Amino acid sequence: MKTIKSFLILITFILLTTCKDDSSESLCEADYPYKAKLAIKGICFNYVIELIEGDPISDLIENEWTDEMSGRVYNNVFRLSNYCDFPDEIEEGEEFNFNIINVPIDNLCAVCMAYRPTPQKAINIDICKL
Repeated sequence: MKTIKSFLILITFILLTTCKDDSSESLCEADYPYKAKLAIKGICFNYVIELIEGDPISDLIENEWTDEMSGRVYNNVFRLSNYCDFPDEIEEGEEFNFNIINVPIDNLCAVCMAYRPTPQKAINIDICKL
């Protein structure tokens, strides 16, 4: 009886440690219809975001933009407008889900004034933080 109980505990432990929690990712996809990548994490919140997936928002993004500093051409990019709300833990090259905020947002955080080229078009976004 003791061996059966030990065996069941072992099986339960293995199942619990090997299960993958995909629910948080699916919640982001359901509630945040756009997927993007932080293309450039520039100095002083000069962030460039590249749209990867989502309904067309061509009037809000630049279909093609050339970074003056590197000469690299980016497609479907925009400048982050509400930089005070952007999570610090997202690094350049990382992907995330977001939704568009259609109301003006006041950026009430301290920001240096160093310049780094960014696209002309800017969007306020809400990022999924699960």
